[in-house]
Amino acid sequence: MTTTFSRTLFILFFSLISTAAVLAQTKNSKPKVNQLGYYPQAPKLGITPQTDLSSFYLKDAESGAVVYEGELSDDDYYSPGDESVKVADFSEYFVPGTYILGIVDGEESYPFTIGNNVFSELTDGIIKAMYFNRASMELEEAYAGEWARALGHPDDEVLVHNSAASTGRPANSIISSSKGWYDAGDFNKYVVPISSSISQMLFAYEEFPEFFDDRSLNIPESTNDIPDILDENLWALRWLFTMQDPEDGGVYHKLTSPTFQGTVMPNVPTADRYVVMKGTAATYDFAAVMAHAARVYEPFLPDFADSALAAAEDAWDWALDNPNVSYNQGALTNPAISTGTYGDGSFGDEKFWAASELYITTKDDSYYMDNGWSSSGVVGWNSVRGMGLFSLVANRTELTAVGLSDTTSMKQKVASIADSYINSGNTSAYRSPFGTASGHFFWGSNGFAGNIGLVTMLAYRVTGEEEYYDATIHVLDYIMGRNPLDQSFVTGFGENPPMNIHHRQSEADNVVDPVPGWVAGGANPNNQSQDCGTSAYTYTNPALSYLDHYCSYSTNEMTTYWNSPFVYLLAGLEHLTEAFSLEDTKTGFFRSPNFSPYFEPGDTVSLSWKLFNIDNFSLSYRLLSEEEFTVLESNLTADDSVYSAFIVPDLRGESIVFRLQDLDDEEVWVQSPSLKISPNRSLVIDEIWVSGEFNPGKRVSIYWISVSVETLNLYARLGTEVEFELVGEDIAAADGFYNRFWVPEAPGDSFVLRLEDAETDTVFAETDPIPIVALVNTEDPSRIAEFSLAQNFPNPFNPTTSISFELDKPGKAVLSVYSLMGQMVATLVNEVKSAGTHSISWNAAGFSSGVYYYQLQLGDRVLTRKMTLIK
Repeated sequence: MTTTFSRTLFILFFSLISTAAVLAQTKNSKPKVNQLGYYPQAPKLGITPQTDLSSFYLKDAESGAVVYEGELSDDDYYSPGDESVKVADFSEYFVPGTYILGIVDGEESYPFTIGNNVFSELTDGIIKAMYFNRASMELEEAYAGEWARALGHPDDEVLVHNSAASTGRPANSIISSSKGWYDAGDFNKYVVPISSSISQMLFAYEEFPEFFDDRSLNIPESTNDIPDILDENLWALRWLFTMQDPEDGGVYHKLTSPTFQGTVMPNVPTADRYVVMKGTAATYDFAAVMAHAARVYEPFLPDFADSALAAAEDAWDWALDNPNVSYNQGALTNPAISTGTYGDGSFGDEKFWAASELYITTKDDSYYMDNGWSSSGVVGWNSVRGMGLFSLVANRTELTAVGLSDTTSMKQKVASIADSYINSGNTSAYRSPFGTASGHFFWGSNGFAGNIGLVTMLAYRVTGEEEYYDATIHVLDYIMGRNPLDQSFVTGFGENPPMNIHHRQSEADNVVDPVPGWVAGGANPNNQSQDCGTSAYTYTNPALSYLDHYCSYSTNEMTTYWNSPFVYLLAGLEHLTEAFSLEDTKTGFFRSPNFSPYFEPGDTVSLSWKLFNIDNFSLSYRLLSEEEFTVLESNLTADDSVYSAFIVPDLRGESIVFRLQDLDDEEVWVQSPSLKISPNRSLVIDEIWVSGEFNPGKRVSIYWISVSVETLNLYARLGTEVEFELVGEDIAAADGFYNRFWVPEAPGDSFVLRLEDAETDTVFAETDPIPIVALVNTEDPSRIAEFSLAQNFPNPFNPTTSISFELDKPGKAVLSVYSLMGQMVATLVNEVKSAGTHSISWNAAGFSSGVYYYQLQLGDRVLTRKMTLIK
């Protein structure tokens, strides 16, 4: 039996954006993996869209030796990517090394590592990206490498915009507001988003100080006595101090030029820069991060800590007096401002965050907002209530009695936030808490993923339950390549990272590689028309709407606050994952034989292997169809690593596995991949393809799989005939296909194809009858001679539809339903019918979704129509 398909052809178009050609990201058939790798004892999953295949293997990248085999899961539909995929789970394989995941008879993944500290460099890179975005500083080659650049934006003569004027700082007065980080791909500095960026990194340090204390990021401050992550954040905090009006404690919303600067390096002269309008959101966020910084920096810089706390308290007082001041960019004039808005009209979450940080740092119960955390969720720059909850939970043992009494409920809230994503992630096709629904994909979707990973890691810290650790791994896997686009979303990391991020320095510096360590914004189907134009994107599906091009600021920009949640996530994984050692572990793998289509009887096969901590062992083999092993060598030692005398037996079609058995422990053994012995001659029709439907005159392509067949002949006949006619002679079997056959001019009939080994007619393959679809006149609804066949209704349908036909005079009518493969699946009518209109109902509840044909036959006349079942 064969399967017939109507294959869709996709054509990739190239669009010109400015002067650069844009190649949109596309799906491929490779297995999708974390392109950096996996911890030895952590979950290890790959995802493949090759759903017609069933087995996978893991091979050593250096030697090519297959070290592990497994079965793929059942296929599962992934709606945000409009694809069906299968899971390759190789979690039980733990030997450190560099590997490739392959699908048997399919494609292979990018190489990846299994090992300890596999995300160590990524952790450092995501933090050091902030250094590359420092304002008011030259980046020297000793620290920045090929991304060294001149000082940009000293910001020592910043103008006070009229919207920010006060008695002590009138409009157009000059202040110094140097340092800080450029927020994103532009050169402006924003209080609201940078506050959450800083606080998330301080939170990571608070939770995992031992991990950070001795880590060097190779920044100018690396030789001092302060951990580098705190040094880097200090550069941003010292700028943040300058954004507070010392007269009243209010905080300016941002420091900005009136419009976005062009695609130039930061040192290129620019327009005047302004601090603009004070606002409630910026002031509460400032209070929160300064109160947080006060307790984190107190052991290192006590005077700075005191100043930070005083600034936080002043900001708190201003915000209480000005509780509803929204940033209104449209009202700003002289000059008008058109850079990033970061507006927010609801300040309850900012207030709770600030109150919580002040409460934790001061132990002053008046700041405690009872149950203020109850509506917390995954955080973002404009949704920060969870920041307060997370800090309360992390500092729960240091709280006063008023807060301590609520810690159980707080911990349960953290777990419930994580659970809401884990539960859907466990059943999602990609097995990640992120990306389970189309609603996960919006501007900055990868930052959202990072914040899901932050809360799952915190839940693991709070509960110790492995499901939260595993969920954090799965979030990171998605970002690092286990996604429908096979895309690492972090510059400089993975085999397929972003190369053209929307980041002015990376675009203007004449360096091929972008600045490393930035998390790209991620898939976003909502704004394609605003940047590169919809024609530049291959897909509109939520999970596929990503474009690695500078013009795509809606999917490929970077920001400090999309990086910052990953700092906590990665630090947690690196610090809490126990180091694995093979020192006491008995294991190993066969280096050969490797995968080969088939071995012939009589071939000599060389076996080789690598073992760890197994000193005495035997070598044996068995047929897969049998249970007993046959011993080849009964007493091998650690000095033995090759066996070169195995002769493939004359057992065509069988498969053999080899086993190394530890003589000191019968529970320890290492098994090889399957060695397949060439079967007898065989021929299978794999696919019959036509563009569209099987209408008369359409070219047909026939695909096959053959074993030990040199040449073959192709025959065809109509379904109403008995004898086959020769269509193609002495076709090379190795070609695998033939496309010089056309659908016969016999509408309403069917045709059958037969492939034969040219040397013997006992080796053949034959299709089921394939209906020939008549072209129906749409102007006259199928009225032909003495009977007609109407289109079914409804169509598409689920699961019941009605089929009507009309007879001019009585006659025997046969109404049948065929699958797309040409198999008759139902006979609805097979009897004499009176003249007139007849309506037949078909219930397809027991059938799978797809295209079906229904055929009405009256004597030697036949009409056929198509219908679609969608469940």
